Amino acid sequence: METTVRKPAVSNLFYPGDKDSLIYMLKSYLDKAPLYKIKPEALVSPHAGYIYSGEVAAVGYKQLLNLDKNKHYDILLIGPSHYVAFEGVSFGFYEFWETPLGNVPINKERIFEFIRKNRDLPITTNYLPHIKEHSLEVQVPFLQMVLKDFSLIPVVYGNTDYRLIEYIIDYFKNNNTIVVISTDLSHYYPDEIAKSIDNYCNLAVKNLDINYLNKCEACGMLGLKAIIDYAKNVGWKSIILDYKTSGDTAGDKSSVVGYGSYAFYKD
Repeated sequence: METTVRKPAVSNLFYPGDKDSLIYMLKSYLDKAPLYKIKPEALVSPHAGYIYSGEVAAVGYKQLLNLDKNKHYDILLIGPSHYVAFEGVSFGFYEFWETPLGNVPINKERIFEFIRKNRDLPITTNYLPHIKEHSLEVQVPFLQMVLKDFSLIPVVYGNTDYRLIEYIIDYFKNNNTIVVISTDLSHYYPDEIAKSIDNYCNLAVKNLDINYLNKCEACGMLGLKAIIDYAKNVGWKSIILDYKTSGDTAGDKSSVVGYGSYAFYKD
């Protein structure tokens, strides 16, 4: 049987396709990022090109260095579909996920078990939403830089209710599973307006209150809402690790995209 490998779709577009150049870029971001005394149970990370959002994403991924280096982790990686319209969620039922840094195994056993137990839900293993999707892809090289031993559980969602995503988080989350939610914030406003809108996203995280998201314009809103509500329900703490716009990182402040790096953790 042929091995199924999810090939890079946005290397040389969103990040360098050359291994050495990619490591150099990632290392430069991670070296500058602060390390706090938290062990994340979940992260929220942006998904733009690295020159725009890599600096912000690195602050979240730096915190994974606090995890047990001798332990295997599953990364439940959840992001919105930008290219394929569909109902529900799609699991990436590959064998491996390829990046310029190498192949990452997919935990197909856990995915298959979940689907077998939840046949009544709008869930598919159709590859189509994953093939071109960048919202998950840009997270994986960062994970490869900070974790020694991990597998992926890749989830792309289309038109659905955030409570389905929250149910998926609740099902898969255990002491060996870290959740990564992929989202950017507001899009294409002048810098000052973007920051005023994105402040509602930040307040939602800070207060673990999804009501603030009514005025937030995150493209990965369903994932963001799901993880905030889940964190509140299980008693996690939250922290805003970094927030910037593309105006802060790439210069042009006339039309920007907002990026937040958030972590959720136990006391």
